[in-house]
Amino acid sequence: MANVAYDQDLYTWAQQQAALLRERKFDQVDWEHIIEEVEDMSKSEKRALESFLETLLMHLLKWQYEPSHQSRSWKFTIIEQRKRIERHLKENPGLKSKLPEVIESAYEYAVSGAVRETGLAPEVFPEICVWTFEQFMDNDFWPEIAP
Repeated sequence: MANVAYDQDLYTWAQQQAALLRERKFDQVDWEHIIEEVEDMSKSEKRALESFLETLLMHLLKWQYEPSHQSRSWKFTIIEQRKRIERHLKENPGLKSKLPEVIESAYEYAVSGAVRETGLAPEVFPEICVWTFEQFMDNDFWPEIAP
């Protein structure tokens, strides 16, 4: 089978590269793109964590700032996102060192989402996340109704 170019068929290219590595044909490996893909994998894992955190934080904000709309759906989303975050960090423990920056970024998006979904003004929500990671990951944590 002829070698497939990286930018023509990523799946086939990846399979071919894996075969070359297994066969120890290192002189034929597309190292530049292999390195790029490995870096992209780590970025992808970080983006996934950010997405889980964003969803969790947005629902916690809605829970706190729109108590009259609290629902089973919100509750189960919060529970599910906590589990996803926990599992993702267990599978990718190196991401724990990135938590402060990922939480900061996720919180910005969470506020934007809460503003969009609640119709409340952005100023209603704290500028930075007022909860610690340990606090919002605690299964017994349900933010109090905002004043």
